[in-house]
Amino acid sequence: MAASEPTVHDQIAQALKEHPAKKGIRFNILVTAVEIGGSIALFHLAQRLGANDVVSYLIGSIAPVVGGFMVWAKARKFSGASAAIFAFTALSAIIALIGSTSPKVLLYKDCAVTALVGLIFLGSCVLGRKPLAFYFAQRYGTDGTHDGMATFDTLWGVSRDFRACMYVISYLWAVLFLIQAAATALIIHQTRYSTAYNYDQTLPLAATALGIVGSMAIGRYYAKKGRARGAAANAVPLDDR
Repeated sequence: MAASEPTVHDQIAQALKEHPAKKGIRFNILVTAVEIGGSIALFHLAQRLGANDVVSYLIGSIAPVVGGFMVWAKARKFSGASAAIFAFTALSAIIALIGSTSPKVLLYKDCAVTALVGLIFLGSCVLGRKPLAFYFAQRYGTDGTHDGMATFDTLWGVSRDFRACMYVISYLWAVLFLIQAAATALIIHQTRYSTAYNYDQTLPLAATALGIVGSMAIGRYYAKKGRARGAAANAVPLDDR
């Protein structure tokens, strides 16, 4: 008997083995360091060179754009995650230039952007073709290459549990961003500007860490659920002869 053709699930499993997240972990750490650490470094460098607070804030926002280009260079296309990062950065810069530009108001505006990002995560679950978490899973759940990211598109089309997982993770990140925005606003109210700016840049790391841990736990749960569903589907009784 000839060997059966591999199923789409077999092909997905093989692709994930060929493009695992661990192959891209160093790159993703580097990109995150550029986006977050670079933002803080550029802000303080601009201030030391004599730039005012508004200009320093805008110069600091260059770092996430650089990180997005790094992802594009590796994947040979703009991923949904990169597009989201560009949109968030542009939104932050635009809001920074609207109305008052006093230092603390700029940080409050940043909180407003963070809260808006949380609402965008929620909105993507209702209005988008895919929830926003899916696009970030493409970036951090594979090695970040074009072929690795394409595997997630295939997985979305065939796995109900994977789709449910992405929606639940999107809700998690939405809640985290909204809580982060509220906590940062409280810190801004109670501290001086330079201290508040540092918290404004580092609190997202705490929220991100919680989001990653929570996302991994949710992912493991739905992966286990999917395997159980697949095993049950394969346990088909033989036809009576």
